Amino acid sequence: MGKRDESSLGKNLRSAEKRLTRGLIKWRLKRVGLPTPDEETMDKDSERIVDEAHKIMKRHAKSILEELKQTKQEFLKAYRDEEKKEKE
Repeated sequence: MGKRDESSLGKNLRSAEKRLTRGLIKWRLKRVGLPTPDEETMDKDSERIVDEAHKIMKRHAKSILEELKQTKQEFLKAYRDEEKKEKE
């Protein structure tokens, strides 16, 4: 897949995220009986929410990755300690 295809895919995914977010905002506002804001406000709000969701996912992905690395190190240390005990 070329850079142009990846960029296009990224834009399409982001657009889909924004549309989904707009739909969820409209649904939630309708459910609680509030009027939906104008299109410009909806665009800004959905963009902000999608950006915040991406930031949260990045933060959590980094912490999960760090946790996996730590677990791997602990496993390897325990494995090596077992090997040493068997040789003695």
